[in-house]
Amino acid sequence: MSNHIVVSSISYAPISGTDQEVMEQTHKDLKDLVGRVARATRSDLIVLPETICRNCDEEVPEGPTTQLLAGLAQEYSCYITVPVHQKERKSGAVFNVLGLLDRQGELAGIYRKYIPVYPEFDHGTRPGPGASLIQTEFGPVGGVICFDLNFGELRAQYKKLKPKLLLFSSMYHGGLVQNFWALDVQAFFIGSVYKGTPCTIIDPQGTTLAQSNNYQSWATARINLDYEVVHLDKNQAKYDDIHRQYGEAVRIVTTGQVGTSVIYSETAERTAADIIDEFELVRLDEYFDWSRELRTEHLA
Repeated sequence: MSNHIVVSSISYAPISGTDQEVMEQTHKDLKDLVGRVARATRSDLIVLPETICRNCDEEVPEGPTTQLLAGLAQEYSCYITVPVHQKERKSGAVFNVLGLLDRQGELAGIYRKYIPVYPEFDHGTRPGPGASLIQTEFGPVGGVICFDLNFGELRAQYKKLKPKLLLFSSMYHGGLVQNFWALDVQAFFIGSVYKGTPCTIIDPQGTTLAQSNNYQSWATARINLDYEVVHLDKNQAKYDDIHRQYGEAVRIVTTGQVGTSVIYSETAERTAADIIDEFELVRLDEYFDWSRELRTEHLA
């Protein structure tokens, strides 16, 4: 069944200064920025960039930044990420985290940065355990933080977990690596980065749908999370039959050069998985697995 949500990612960079100066200015800016984006877009989910208060360590969810964002999540009835240095109360350990608040301002879950970049270890930051899913009302989501984007083993972990959304909170952009993550994991990729490079929203076949720019510091898109990714081989010949049967109730988006399509259900009457089953379409991973089996058969 169609599962449309509006997602936004905000570009921002905290000031330099003392911890108190950074936190005070960032909190002031967040009230303004999140409010403007929420009012302009009616977003269901807003993603913010990494360590938004720089090296300020605080507890999550008890800390001041989480509490500020929890109030904004409640006020605008949307999910909001909490990208901070989390300090655990009992152990004193510090982690670079992406927390996720739900519409009531409650903590839905936390992702901890898999591999901090080396200066973070000097700050006392510890590495996280790896890929993990946060459950939301619109499906499972995964977190990725900055330097994490470079590590294929983390992407492979997420590929097995099958999130619908990857939330990328970062200082740096990552370029085309963002698009490859979206394609390889077959998930929407919502990227929020520091000022200077664009925030991005990318679909599950690696196509950039929206970007921030020099006039607007956020990217926004309305996306449908009821989808399946297929290869053109063994499937494309059936697209006309699908359109004859269901018309606008099924949307098929085919990107150029990659050889894939995304099948979206645009109705409450059936899911994209139902369309896969009815027309005996082959999912992208299933097609690649079958191709590997063919290779093995022909090695003899």
